[in-house]
Amino acid sequence: MGSAYLLVLYTAITGVGGSMFRVVFNLFLREQGFSNNFIGSITSASLWGSALLGLIIGILADRIGKKLVIILASIFVPITSILMTLQLPESTMLILSFLRGGFFSIGFTVIAAALTMVTVPGNRARIFGMNFGISMGTGVFGNFLGGLFGDLIGLKGTLVISMALYLFSLIPVFYISFRDSKSSMKDIFNFRGIEKSQWKILFLYFGTNATVGFGAGLFIHFGNLIFRDLFGLSATMIGIALSIAQLGTAVGSVFSHKLGRKFGPLKFAFVMQLLVVPLIFSLAYIREPFTFTVLYAFRFVFMNITVPILNSVVFSRLPQEKLSTISGVNGLLNNSLRAVAAMFFGQIVGVSVAGYSRLFLISTFFYGLNALIAFVIYRFLEHETQTRELFN
Repeated sequence: MGSAYLLVLYTAITGVGGSMFRVVFNLFLREQGFSNNFIGSITSASLWGSALLGLIIGILADRIGKKLVIILASIFVPITSILMTLQLPESTMLILSFLRGGFFSIGFTVIAAALTMVTVPGNRARIFGMNFGISMGTGVFGNFLGGLFGDLIGLKGTLVISMALYLFSLIPVFYISFRDSKSSMKDIFNFRGIEKSQWKILFLYFGTNATVGFGAGLFIHFGNLIFRDLFGLSATMIGIALSIAQLGTAVGSVFSHKLGRKFGPLKFAFVMQLLVVPLIFSLAYIREPFTFTVLYAFRFVFMNITVPILNSVVFSRLPQEKLSTISGVNGLLNNSLRAVAAMFFGQIVGVSVAGYSRLFLISTFFYGLNALIAFVIYRFLEHETQTRELFN
């Protein structure tokens, strides 16, 4: 099995384990008597870990090699996660959440950089789409298993089982073999070789991730609480509701390169991100569970189906020896804004379900800004030769 497919297998295993953990963890905290404010704080700590520690890990991956960093993450994520199920002081829980978030972030930074190195323009868009689709698809399975196990054996037992499964991701990593670039610290931070057009691409890429980061950070990490508070769903039903959203994204992402080829990759990405804006707005007012779930799912699908398209286009234009570091910087920006947004979750929602209307209205504004940036990216990069090579 080639290294690209081993990385996709790693994504599949961590996707199931990680989704099982996420779908019940906030419910576990609520069961332990923690308030919305603390749940928001612990989510924020995880996102700050993804931002700050994730940047350090991204730099480390370019310095000592991506494979070693992936192995370390496969060990540290389960350890910190299982410790968080114990009766620990709140301050310790926040520290563990910070560490977990940092190591968990490599799935979106180091893995993306590694996939760029083991693919060529002819198959890169397809592999990126496959990897993201597998991530979403295994999330469907993980959400369903997490909700089901949460009702059958309890939330804490489900959390432990999910992280035991996560450890199996070490198996494909040990078999990965590719030319792993290692750079000195001086070379990593030497950006003088980046061209003017590459800087423009970076600023646009950072811009779209920043606006989505804050807009999504207000609610995306609290989907289980939203469905519990608005509709009183059980853990199993919450898992099914969240799985519906990821199922559509999984299927769409696998075929994203074909959709991009048919409609124009960045034009397709812009239209999808534009359609998200009225969907978010509608969530502020619709309170019928089936309709809400369908619209929530479409928002998730339309937004995330564009991720592999944009990543393959952007990463193909940047220096490979700096990709993990650049991903880390992007993660710093994206996740720090998500962390700030998560801190506002408790304050915006308050103790009344009416607060969720305010939450989605504020989020709508930031998704609107993102749609504007997506339009600029489309006009700037759609007709360039490198974009056509990726999707022909």
